[in-house]
Amino acid sequence: MIAPAAVASVCASLIAAHFDARTGRIPDRVTRPASAIALAAAAATGLVSAAILGAVTVGGSLLLLYAITRGRGLGLGDVKLATVIGIGFGPTAGLAALGVAFVAGAIYASWLLATKRADRRDALPFGPFLAAGTVVAALIVSGLPA
Repeated sequence: MIAPAAVASVCASLIAAHFDARTGRIPDRVTRPASAIALAAAAATGLVSAAILGAVTVGGSLLLLYAITRGRGLGLGDVKLATVIGIGFGPTAGLAALGVAFVAGAIYASWLLATKRADRRDALPFGPFLAAGTVVAALIVSGLPA
């Protein structure tokens, strides 16, 4: 069974993916309440330590990448969404969700470049890939075949 905090993270990532795909931004009005809801759900189920460690690990990973790249190619909305994912899934499954997101994004970007549908300078919203990674993590955590 999937933890309530993880359900909150999946819902938030799907909503954020929709916003990001349409506007190129992930609004705080999605990530802030989602963080609070996921953290409250984690606290209610006795998983607050894992949630905080997940937020620091998963959100911190993207924050470090954001700092290294000076915000090029990755926005703070992606960082905040990764924090929500970390709260919901903890560090291990949260990092797995990030891994899936990066691989899926790289495959899609490679296809776009190979078919000349995009240029290296074109922006590609990362939120949909974070959502895909989150759904895969939820399937893995729940024991369903991914």
